[in-house]
Amino acid sequence: MYSYYPLEELKNDPNYISAAEILEAILNRNIPSKKTLYNIYGNLTSVIIKNLENHFERFPLENILLRKHHTDPAVITEAKKKLEKNLKYAKLHASILNDKIPVLSDLSPFYGEYSDTVQSILAIYMKHKLKRKCGIPAAAHPSRVGGLVYTLGFDNPGSHKYTAVAFLHDCIEDLLIFDKQGTGDHYGLKSMELFFGDYIPDELQPNIRLLTNHYNLILYYLNYLLTLGNASVNNNTLLKKIETLCSWDWSLKEQVKKVYDLLCSNVLEEPAIINAKWQCYNGLYIREMADNALKMSDFRTFEIKAIDLTDNAHGSAALSLPEKLRNIIKLGIWANQGYRLHLDWKPTNNYIEELFEEALVYSENIVIKDFLQPYSKQDFFVSALLKIEELKSIFYTE
Repeated sequence: MYSYYPLEELKNDPNYISAAEILEAILNRNIPSKKTLYNIYGNLTSVIIKNLENHFERFPLENILLRKHHTDPAVITEAKKKLEKNLKYAKLHASILNDKIPVLSDLSPFYGEYSDTVQSILAIYMKHKLKRKCGIPAAAHPSRVGGLVYTLGFDNPGSHKYTAVAFLHDCIEDLLIFDKQGTGDHYGLKSMELFFGDYIPDELQPNIRLLTNHYNLILYYLNYLLTLGNASVNNNTLLKKIETLCSWDWSLKEQVKKVYDLLCSNVLEEPAIINAKWQCYNGLYIREMADNALKMSDFRTFEIKAIDLTDNAHGSAALSLPEKLRNIIKLGIWANQGYRLHLDWKPTNNYIEELFEEALVYSENIVIKDFLQPYSKQDFFVSALLKIEELKSIFYTE
């Protein structure tokens, strides 16, 4: 497990204040003072200014506002601090980190009537030795999300529904292709309903379906089919292959049609699969989750997604740079979709502000870190400018 960006370490750098001032000036579309630039870039200052002028010319901005910081609320952050002190949770989580299936007596305080379900799902994670990119067991992430939802008190007294949903939120995407049923059989995308029937209690299934990114699963499957046939993966081959999936009579028919429509209306840049996933995430998955929450007047499942995203963002140091940036942008996508609903439900509104703030802090840190690099300074400066462009939706608001 890795923390995201070492903010305190950055602040200890003697040039941190200058770097922060440079970022503030750039975001306000101004050239920083030569004195401030010289503090970091010395005799490279004139070249740095030229690079910045090129950035302003290449990246024009109109009709936007600089996003402002909000110090409060920090509800999820405070829950993380509280969970760290919960010794019952620490014991349970230690079992998971050591690839041991927790006993029911350790699961019960958190998952109550769903402890058997959680234990069964944990057994599948551990049977297949699934790992996060940082090397720890993959089940540690749903354990943390479940622990946070428990700490935040989403459930009514005597119920553990949302805590269980939080733990199970990734189980379809994580486990569907691994769990085997009988000799030589396995759960494939067409057999998703078998997995639900075998492992997920009926009353939890609507919530788990909402949290499952079916579009990701469909695109992974398309990629698998094309790779299996030694075909190149691009916009045209994806479109041709998905026509076959559209003809199936199965539970994902509606989602497949939406992916098909998206591919028809967009020419995807390479790599096609990654860009298709990104467009589905932004335009379909989170938007549909927000709309469903409003329709049902039940925002808890939508809020669980926020907690999932903050946990993923906090532990992203093992990811590639594009993945880190996408994790930051996902925080903003969720918050923007929540903001679009114009709710008078305070808990969701608190999470919206918190995720916007978290995304903004992460974005500032990743750029400032580039400004403070001691070598290849011009290269890192240009890289920082490209990150600002990529993180436009976080640094600015319409």
